Amino acid sequence: MARWGHINFSDFVALRDRLEQLQKIDLDIFCTQVTKEIAQRLEKEVKQKTPRDTGKLARSWTVREIQKQGNVYKIEMIHPLEYTEYVEFGHRKRNNKGWVPGKFMVTITERELQKNLDAILRGKVEQLLFEVF
Repeated sequence: MARWGHINFSDFVALRDRLEQLQKIDLDIFCTQVTKEIAQRLEKEVKQKTPRDTGKLARSWTVREIQKQGNVYKIEMIHPLEYTEYVEFGHRKRNNKGWVPGKFMVTITERELQKNLDAILRGKVEQLLFEVF
């Protein structure tokens, strides 16, 4: 009669338990937390790119809210000062002789974050999996 040996299933049981733990994680809460971190990064980088003539313009940026619409998380960032749009996109000089170019602090930051978004998300998912496993 052949002897097949001894099998230890404890590693499989541990893997099953970890997979059950992963399944119990509320992905909506996880996605909201990651979106909040991205919003904080957006606010910080926009403030850094904002001209510091008086400092008031840079200090006034605020992430107002994070909304989930379907499977999309939206970050709403506001600025209460009226002239922010003119600094962002540029404007004519007062005497209509010339153009003041825009600084594009929000536009540039948004593009940079969009480029790095995959890496940021991959890092957060890897961190979550590392905690579980």
